[in-house]
Amino acid sequence: MYRLFQCKLCPNKGTDQEIRGVGARMAAYRVCSSCDFWLMCLGYAMLGDQDPDGRRALRIDGVHYLSWTEEQGFPPEIGYVGGGENRYVLLDDPTGTVHVTRRLWLMGTIPDAFRDRMPDNAVFAPPT
Repeated sequence: MYRLFQCKLCPNKGTDQEIRGVGARMAAYRVCSSCDFWLMCLGYAMLGDQDPDGRRALRIDGVHYLSWTEEQGFPPEIGYVGGGENRYVLLDDPTGTVHVTRRLWLMGTIPDAFRDRMPDNAVFAPPT
């Protein structure tokens, strides 16, 4: 049996039921699954928006994406943007280098409660 509780970050309910291995964490932090997900995304921002394995967190027009490298294969089926070329420029790059990825995972629109802590860090570049 699992317990329900009020999420401390939003009006939703949370649970300690194991969902993809995070039930105990949600219960410990008293957050619902949605807020738990966005706290994980906030972690990317706090760690510099790039994993050591080459993935990069992109926030463009209030939407959160995660790039994947060729070596990692395809992102999870849910949210995969497609195999087309996605070009982007990092806002803090003074050189304006255009980066290209063919593997982009759409993680979702950043909720208002997290927007001030997760500002845009990139823009899509026009196709060549």
